[in-house]
Amino acid sequence: MTDGPYHGPPLRRRRVTAPAETFPTFDEIARLAHQLFVAEGKRVDRVFDCWYRAEDELLDRAARRVIR
Repeated sequence: MTDGPYHGPPLRRRRVTAPAETFPTFDEIARLAHQLFVAEGKRVDRVFDCWYRAEDELLDRAARRVIR
């Protein structure tokens, strides 16, 4: 008994994954975060904001590369 007209082997879904080199490394995020930190006047209260902005920017760039 089958669920439909297809009687062959089960279809396998292809998993699409991005190569690891498309995603930013810890060092790349740290480098950009430091650049943002310096550009904002080395304000200690902005350290985490700089890190999150760097992470978001680099991940956004990586996503755009994968989509292309």
